[in-house]
Amino acid sequence: TLFRSDRAAGSPHSTMASSEEDGPAEEQPRRKTLGPLATAWLTLYNIAMTAGWLVLAIAMVRYYMQTGTHKGLYHSLQKTLKFFQTFAMLELAHCAIGIVHTSVLVTAVQVSSRIFMVWFITNSIRLIQIGRA
Repeated sequence: TLFRSDRAAGSPHSTMASSEEDGPAEEQPRRKTLGPLATAWLTLYNIAMTAGWLVLAIAMVRYYMQTGTHKGLYHSLQKTLKFFQTFAMLELAHCAIGIVHTSVLVTAVQVSSRIFMVWFITNSIRLIQIGRA
């Protein structure tokens, strides 16, 4: 499964300690922890994303060192940039199925704004593409 309950994992903190002044012991809400499948997936996803952004950063530095300018940089990186920016849409799925505890709405705004910038703004304005804007 994607999740396992702390209680199912044998956590010693499954109930709160009680004292005479606090009244009876109250049960803590169950906290879900990631199961091994979800942990493995998130680890692979984060490694892939980190590697992708590292490849882009190295390509940017190499391009500038070879050409001495940023003009034309977008054309040399656009496919890789679009791929990794679009791949980030999986973050919405992570929120929606609950393997990360973040608002789907907040994540959707963040991811969609970056995709909008790459696919609609940068892709459609030639001055940005050639580095004159």
